[in-house]
Amino acid sequence: MKRKFLNIMLVLLITVACATPVSAQNIYFTDPVQAINATVEGSQDIVKQPKGNVISTGILEISNPGGGEIGVYMQTLSHIEIDETVFGVYLDRWIESEERWANVANYKFTYNKENSPDEDLTTKAISFNIVGQPVDCYYRLRGVHMVISGGEREMLSSRTDGILITK
Repeated sequence: MKRKFLNIMLVLLITVACATPVSAQNIYFTDPVQAINATVEGSQDIVKQPKGNVISTGILEISNPGGGEIGVYMQTLSHIEIDETVFGVYLDRWIESEERWANVANYKFTYNKENSPDEDLTTKAISFNIVGQPVDCYYRLRGVHMVISGGEREMLSSRTDGILITK
């Protein structure tokens, strides 16, 4: 009787163990609602490509360096040597009366081996300041990271939270 009870318990344990789902990788999704925080001096978005063949990581950062300027930093990291990197940066301003983001400017930068033969395009980064936008407004950045390697194109998008730009 004792042996039969142990066999039944062993069968139940194996059944439960086989029925339990196994997850090899956790994927976390961020909330699509963007936060607005007046005390934040900068916002950074780091996106890791889950199954990218070429792009490893995309980094986009907005900052308030002062003087009404908007600081932008964008970087694309690749697994392999690439032929061309394209950065697309979109500046959005929060329209309080309509409770929505509106695109107010966009910038495109292209780097390739022909124009930049000495640069390492696998870790290419850009940094610049935007001037001439109204102050005391909330701004965020949206970015498109695109790379081309051997005719294969891959893209990744990123987006920062909104921050208050002051003088």
